[in-house]
Amino acid sequence: MSYLAPSPQRCIALIVLSVYTDQNEFGASMQRFDYRSPRYPVDLPVRLTAENSTRLGRCKDISREGMKMELQQPLPPDACGTVSMTFQDQTLELKVQVAHAGATQDGMKFIYSSDSQRNAVARLLASLTISRDRRRPILVG
Repeated sequence: MSYLAPSPQRCIALIVLSVYTDQNEFGASMQRFDYRSPRYPVDLPVRLTAENSTRLGRCKDISREGMKMELQQPLPPDACGTVSMTFQDQTLELKVQVAHAGATQDGMKFIYSSDSQRNAVARLLASLTISRDRRRPILVG
């Protein structure tokens, strides 16, 4: 069995979502892990341009991989478009694809075209984390 050590950056961002067991044709059981980046709950206005129209919605959570959006009308599965959102003077514009569609919320996967886009999402997530930490009380000992 070979093992590839994940990069330090990936170790920080990954969490175990679920573990389940499969058996192959020889009866040997194998554990399979699904990994997922941490999600940050937010409530940010978003502009989505897809299918030759622009829709306004709300980003309800975000991660390095994508976001959950509330839209008045669901998008078709696998639809592609561009999202734009602003938080604390940072504007983020990325190509996205529908990963899953629901009645009121759509899961959107980011389609990165450069490392600078990945870095922009990382900065936005860092801003969200810092912003959330500032609201906590400061303990004085």
